[in-house]
Amino acid sequence: MELLKQRIREAGIARTEEILDVSTFFNAQVDATLMQAIGQDFADYFANHEFDAFVTVESSGIAPSVFASLAAQKPLVIIKKSQKLLDDPRYIQQESFSFTKGNAYHLTTQLDFIKGKRIILIDDFLAQGSVVTNVETLLNKADATLVATGICISKDYQPGFQKLSAAGKDVYCQVHVTGLNPETNAIHIK
Repeated sequence: MELLKQRIREAGIARTEEILDVSTFFNAQVDATLMQAIGQDFADYFANHEFDAFVTVESSGIAPSVFASLAAQKPLVIIKKSQKLLDDPRYIQQESFSFTKGNAYHLTTQLDFIKGKRIILIDDFLAQGSVVTNVETLLNKADATLVATGICISKDYQPGFQKLSAAGKDVYCQVHVTGLNPETNAIHIK
């Protein structure tokens, strides 16, 4: 997606060889026009997929997912990150770990939001692939199916995209970043 590539080149910051900072337009300060274009791109790409709803994991994936939901006229379910295990049959959870933040949490949503549905996951970044794997496990617990995954920015210098592709997963990435150089702020995009 050319518009997203352009914004990354203009305003992205290579903080380290692994961390791409897009906070000025993506996840701390949000460019709604860009999010609308991202959402429309996802809706167009997934137009021929049979699915019931989009899901995203809070919080950076919410903005592009809302616009994808609007453009595709499909509901959006936001999966929360809970620090505690719930003892309530209305909710379904999956234990997860954030490599970025170094902490464990539980992906949490109401069972009736996803039970038996065909789902497309939208997420902001793909690095290790653990969010996709854990969301798929959560959906399987609810007899739901992960049909495909839409990623805004894939960090191809980490194993997530390659691992999911090798497993035969349907993963659409709008931008593939192949490397970062914090000394020169070089952001290499495929």
